[in-house]
Amino acid sequence: MKMTNKLPEESYRLEGVAFGLADGLIMCLGLIIGVAEVTSNTRLVIITGIIGGFANAFGNSIGFFMSQSAERALQIHETKEHGATTRIHSKKEVFTNSLFAFASTIVAVLILLSPFTFLHMTSATIVTFAVGTLMAFILGSYAGRMSYENPYKEGLKYALLAILGAIISHFLADSIQLLI
Repeated sequence: MKMTNKLPEESYRLEGVAFGLADGLIMCLGLIIGVAEVTSNTRLVIITGIIGGFANAFGNSIGFFMSQSAERALQIHETKEHGATTRIHSKKEVFTNSLFAFASTIVAVLILLSPFTFLHMTSATIVTFAVGTLMAFILGSYAGRMSYENPYKEGLKYALLAILGAIISHFLADSIQLLI
């Protein structure tokens, strides 16, 4: 069976979801861990998580839309000027996936914040860290399968990036606590 660099067409439909989840997981996990560390206040963690999550979701969807619109323009140019046989993203696909990027970021932040609604601060932080790391691993594994890479290696890479973001946020919060 011949492997190609072309991803299955259905994978493009999930590109916005993957983009929103990856960014939402890493950014929101770091934000939640950092705010939990610096404030030890469940209410502030939830408020900050929701506000930061929605701002991140909006930024993700706009960034995804702009990136994919530019890619679409390049695809059109390559097809017209050079006779390339690249699949061109439709305007509807670009718009729909931008909405998916927004929605999946919101889903990520709500999942990460949910332990803070029923657990004490320390337990909620640990559960959020574990859930965020697991979600990143699952997303990376899926991305690995879609790109014909080793799914476990890609899952581990995504999980390590989420862990790194949380660790950096944790130490940044400690540094901020010393300054204020």
